[in-house]
Amino acid sequence: MFREALFVDRLNRFVVLCEEGGRRFPAHLPNPGRLWEILLPGRVLLLEDRGKGDMPRVWGALLGEEVVCLHTTSATSVARQLLEEGCLEDFAGFRVVETEIPLGNSRLDFLLKRGGEKIFLEVKSCTLFFDGLAMFPDAVTVRGRKHVELLADLGGAMLFVVHVPSPFAFLPDFHTDPEFASALHAARKKVLIRAVAVRWDTRGNFQYSHILDLPWEVYEREAGDRGSYLLSGYLPGTHRIAVGSLGELDFPRGFYVYVGSAMRGLSGRIQRHLRKRKRNHWHIDTLLPFFEDVRVFPIRSSERLECAIAQELEKVARPVPHFGASDCSCESHLFFLPWPPLKSASF
Repeated sequence: MFREALFVDRLNRFVVLCEEGGRRFPAHLPNPGRLWEILLPGRVLLLEDRGKGDMPRVWGALLGEEVVCLHTTSATSVARQLLEEGCLEDFAGFRVVETEIPLGNSRLDFLLKRGGEKIFLEVKSCTLFFDGLAMFPDAVTVRGRKHVELLADLGGAMLFVVHVPSPFAFLPDFHTDPEFASALHAARKKVLIRAVAVRWDTRGNFQYSHILDLPWEVYEREAGDRGSYLLSGYLPGTHRIAVGSLGELDFPRGFYVYVGSAMRGLSGRIQRHLRKRKRNHWHIDTLLPFFEDVRVFPIRSSERLECAIAQELEKVARPVPHFGASDCSCESHLFFLPWPPLKSASF
């Protein structure tokens, strides 16, 4: 049985701070992913006790009426059960003959066999989803890209286990890891790629839900090196800073989010912003040297979404008048928040 606790903060990749009955305590998180959309303050986590002296372990979280399993290794046990129960039509008749197979510097989850036919299968756990679309990964995965390339050489298969039933489509997350996405797209005719959704309950039981569509035409249309981006940073103290034609402006201590776009060379634009030595060209370049904890969120798209994003941000953050908006009708493309953006569900 699981017990419920509220998420407070993430202390490191594998430890979170929880609260239960007014008491705060650490818990082990068996998931190195970013989980930004799930680990928000106040989120109900499902914990399992591991014995005296060991911190409890996070098994999953409640997302409205859905339960999402956060234990990454559960994906392989889910996949094996689905295989054994015949839920995956593409693998009908195959049985697991070997697990954790070492191949060079990599290791694949399963070797399947059907008569004289063999196929290697790698399983990935997917916990990133919104508005009907599931995506993987939620952080850059060099290991995952190497798995794709190895499977392409072997003519193998990759199965993505999506831990909620609401998504109906799956794509590689070309915003977060364009290299993995490109590798998966390039391998799609050599690797059998499938994504399956399951439905969990609060007792840790799951049921098969459905196979997700793979709309590669959306990837091909949207995944170019173009689009918009959010750039956030923390200003540790109040500063008066000269900002080009805007003159000197006062910036209070707090968090700032800037919206920009580059419909050609998005990666190059972002890298230029992050360089220490450069000639200031955009308003945000004058502010960046004062920031701590700078983060960039690329949004690859065939459409220029910069102004639409700015209008949405204005609903949850305070605009800095006229900043970065000289070529459009927006009030601003820079926004102030008194709290960390990634700890805000509205952001």
